[in-house]
Amino acid sequence: MLEHFCECYSNLSGLILCPVLGSITPLFIPNSRIRPIRLIGLCASLITFLYSPVPRIQFDSSTAKSQFVESLRWLPL
Repeated sequence: MLEHFCECYSNLSGLILCPVLGSITPLFIPNSRIRPIRLIGLCASLITFLYSPVPRIQFDSSTAKSQFVESLRWLPL
């Protein structure tokens, strides 16, 4: 199961998904709870910042082929 997940999704997806989840999660927290909302935003930002060098490290500049490509079927036909 995990092997299939790793084949379908690249590190670029994780880099995009982290801020998206960090911005959606506070919508489900009451407005009166400011501290948890800020903490979620800070954690999402830090995770994204720390994770951002990973695709750059894995990038192969010696090839002209497309890298970090994902191919998923959206609508099963």
